[in-house]
Amino acid sequence: MAKMNSSAVPSLLKEIRAALDAKSEEKLRSSEASRPKSHLKALGVRTSTLRTVARDVVARVRSGLDYPTAVSLLDATVARKVREEILVAIDILERYRREFDASLFSHLEKWSAAADDVEVAEALGARIAAPSLAKEPSRMALVKKWARLKSPGKRRLAVLAASGLVTEGRREAGLVLEMCEHLLNEDNPVLVSAVAGLLRDTTKVDAKAVQDFLFRRSIDGNPDILRAGSENLDAARRAALIAKLEAQAGLPTQLAAAER
Repeated sequence: MAKMNSSAVPSLLKEIRAALDAKSEEKLRSSEASRPKSHLKALGVRTSTLRTVARDVVARVRSGLDYPTAVSLLDATVARKVREEILVAIDILERYRREFDASLFSHLEKWSAAADDVEVAEALGARIAAPSLAKEPSRMALVKKWARLKSPGKRRLAVLAASGLVTEGRREAGLVLEMCEHLLNEDNPVLVSAVAGLLRDTTKVDAKAVQDFLFRRSIDGNPDILRAGSENLDAARRAALIAKLEAQAGLPTQLAAAER
């Protein structure tokens, strides 16, 4: 990574914060109490507005902005712990995705501290971690680490990052399924849907591998994930899997009846 323009980051932060403060809404700040608890401060700016803020800031400071500076900007916003600042910085960094390289993973590990916030996890996973992992599949160990953590946001980050290995022509099904081993007992509704979606995407890459995985984990995996994740299997194989799940679900009832 080229050396950054160190003087650019403070001025960028000032530009971003001024733009966000100008678009802050008291009503949105007050509604933060009803959101899932987050350690990040919120300014009360609509998510739909953040891309406009990023675009306008980039247009004003284009000559002082490059990939290394965008990385350092995200470092700085994560340290400041303000949700909207982080999301704008993610939007700016995404514009340099063609330049993403292996050095970005040391930053991703630090940035994941903000992923307890679900909104940040979504943006960081889909827009930074997924394309980064697609370029460097050997860095999957970090993603597996996220998948094993208690934080739902970090587990969501892991799922979104892994999607980069089985979309846009990439075919790393084995690595994705290794990570899914840690998530087959997931019971968080958002993550149940996310893991199932990842399995469906992986089926398009290697249906046999996903089929074998689902049948092997049908004994102990969450049936909701197994059912939804099998939707892209061959109809006959999916019917066999569902029949197996239904038979297993009925077994405790049969055993209880036999004991009475």
